[in-house]
Amino acid sequence: MVRTEYSRLLSFLIGSSGYLVPRPFIEDVRISKTMHPYLLGKRNIYYFYNLEKSLYGIRATLEILKKTILVEGKILFVSDSPFFKICLSHDPNISYIKWKRSYLAKSKDVDLVFLSDIEKENLVEAHRKCLLLIGVGSPTMSKVSYPFNLNIESPLLAFWFFNLIFMTFVEGKRMKLQKKGQVFSSLLGKGRVKEVSKSSFNFREEGNNK
Repeated sequence: MVRTEYSRLLSFLIGSSGYLVPRPFIEDVRISKTMHPYLLGKRNIYYFYNLEKSLYGIRATLEILKKTILVEGKILFVSDSPFFKICLSHDPNISYIKWKRSYLAKSKDVDLVFLSDIEKENLVEAHRKCLLLIGVGSPTMSKVSYPFNLNIESPLLAFWFFNLIFMTFVEGKRMKLQKKGQVFSSLLGKGRVKEVSKSSFNFREEGNNK
């Protein structure tokens, strides 16, 4: 493995089989040629992600999530996992659906769609609506703006993945509150971001000069 600043993370992902393209997508959905630049190759029935390239997509995914939360954009999570509904859907700008045919096509307009448990039909619906799309384990890169190419079927990586998304959500909310100067919580209790006025600064300088 090439030495990089992310070598420890890559070692963790490799040790957790994060390089394996999930088999259900291989059996039910043909791997698109647009995926080939993101793969190392194939052995028997298994395709292998190029994890060094996957890291770029993962980092871009986290950044767009954070920025969308910061500007109070609308985010739709489409997944069979209850995690997103339990942990994130209490935010008025975040919604969650468990995909069924035509649900995505009939959904309200949003700024960003986070599509997990990808199937051919929900991918087609997202394409038809021309949605800005995050694709987790997508079998194609066609119109997928932010690919999250990682095998999260591994229990350890699934736990790491959900924690990563949740912490990105928390960081985006914290940045938004600090930008607005709203109340925030800390170990010392609740407080408010406060700016020091220029007049008070000048008063201090005059006092020091005396």
